[in-house]
Amino acid sequence: MALDGLFFTSIVKELQAELLEGKVNKISQPEADTILLQMRGKEAQRKLLLTSNSSYARIHFTNEKKENPMQAPLFLMVLRKHLVGAKLTAVEQVDGDRLINLRFLSYDEFGYDQAFTLSIEMMGKHSNIILIREKEGTIVDCIKHVSSLKNSYRSLLPGKTYVAPPKTFKLNPQNYEEAALKEKLHLLAFDEDFFSKVFVGISKRTSHDLFGLYEQEEPFAFITEILERILSSDRFYILQSEKGFEDVTSYPFKDTYQVYSSPSLALETFVKEKDAKDRMKSKTSDLTKLLNNNLQRVRKKVELLEKSMEDAKDKESYKIMGEILSANVYALKDGMDEAVLLNYYTEEEIRIKLNPSKSISQNIDHYYSKYNKKKRAEVMAKGQQILAMEEEDYLVSILLSLDNLENQEEIEEIRKELMVAGYLRFKKSGSKKEKSSKPLHYKSSEGIDLYVGKNNTQNDYLTTKFANRHDTWLHTKNIPGSHVIIRSDDFNNETLLEAANLAAYFSKASTSTKVPVDYTLVKNVKKPSGAKPGMVIYSTNKTLYVDPAPPRINRQE
Repeated sequence: MALDGLFFTSIVKELQAELLEGKVNKISQPEADTILLQMRGKEAQRKLLLTSNSSYARIHFTNEKKENPMQAPLFLMVLRKHLVGAKLTAVEQVDGDRLINLRFLSYDEFGYDQAFTLSIEMMGKHSNIILIREKEGTIVDCIKHVSSLKNSYRSLLPGKTYVAPPKTFKLNPQNYEEAALKEKLHLLAFDEDFFSKVFVGISKRTSHDLFGLYEQEEPFAFITEILERILSSDRFYILQSEKGFEDVTSYPFKDTYQVYSSPSLALETFVKEKDAKDRMKSKTSDLTKLLNNNLQRVRKKVELLEKSMEDAKDKESYKIMGEILSANVYALKDGMDEAVLLNYYTEEEIRIKLNPSKSISQNIDHYYSKYNKKKRAEVMAKGQQILAMEEEDYLVSILLSLDNLENQEEIEEIRKELMVAGYLRFKKSGSKKEKSSKPLHYKSSEGIDLYVGKNNTQNDYLTTKFANRHDTWLHTKNIPGSHVIIRSDDFNNETLLEAANLAAYFSKASTSTKVPVDYTLVKNVKKPSGAKPGMVIYSTNKTLYVDPAPPRINRQE
């Protein structure tokens, strides 16, 4: 994510427009690194979220409800003491960077003015929220304490003099001298890293995106125009890729995006999905490791089996040599080290090596034995290869389903399935009744219900229990993926294409093109006895080809 100072400029403008002169009514700290300020805005009550989370440090309006801990943290008590009832007098972005100062005016118990600055530093792992007493310039407290042992440049501890992060010699994209920019253009090559090298608060990713808009015009005019356009934008974009949200920006750098009129709403929507996915990845990291280890084992086994079948390709030559020796047994003598005989299959002479320490009969037995051994190895390898490739597909299907998980119940379903399959040890479950997760549910543009299995357990449920005999079943052809059900026996071609897109998008081939998707009536789909979860066979199917894309149809709750 390239969330940088350029985007936070829009956040600052939004806060200035809605919160200046507003008062703080309530403060809460729902998480260790997150503060919520409830304030009276110009039109209504607003909640302002501030977080020093190392992955998603940010500040914006929020509508989410978060539970508070039973005991108030010390930093929260300090904020309540000094800022509840305080008036917001200024919202400032320092040099266009990811550092925003909220300035408050309050009164002490004797009625004297007190000025405080709540500084939000959004600098990755160095992110912090700091309350500063302006008169003395000292730190009242901060959400993360940093001693001089951790940071030799500055200490962030109560009572210490506040020292701002070190300044750079880059230009402020909101306020720069034209002569300074022209000098930079003279000294530096105008390439994809130019914006991040020259301007403060512009990440490398945004710099690359900006340079991608350049079309060989005069660089100075292009830079000033594009920066002005972004800084004055009243539209904000969540850029999307094949697998969901990719970035949040003030300019549509890609063709696929969602547009918002509020930077806070765009940022909150973006982080909500990304954070949820990150949390799911963290919770399933052990499963991902287990599945990858088993995949590595299975793929190595497939390689060995392929090598074994390759070695068996010459088996017929041993059989032929045994037959030729048998046909000429009376013309051969024990003790010979080779025999030159006519190969009656090709009408050419063949030179056959013999072991002089063994009899001719023993040499004949040796060639037949070699043939039979290679033949058995080939048959066994082919059978083992089929099983290994089925196991590989099964493991890949579970690995794919980890990307679709949305809650703890679905994680537990995967764990249970892996226990049944023998990849995990069984654990005793409590007396609490387990909840079953629900498949994804979409409405086609025609209004037909479409269902997508998020894991093998759901795939089995949809196909063998939920669907009617005359519903339509879809799945990517010979590619691991989700089962999709069209819950109707009467639908148009648009619905079929939308369902096929779901099958392709929720499959291993989600980033490919022209993905084959098979479809047939549910009555033609059978689950063989003893087959692994999600594994079925089907007949009388048809195939269509789709280019997978994020679903544009509405998902139902």
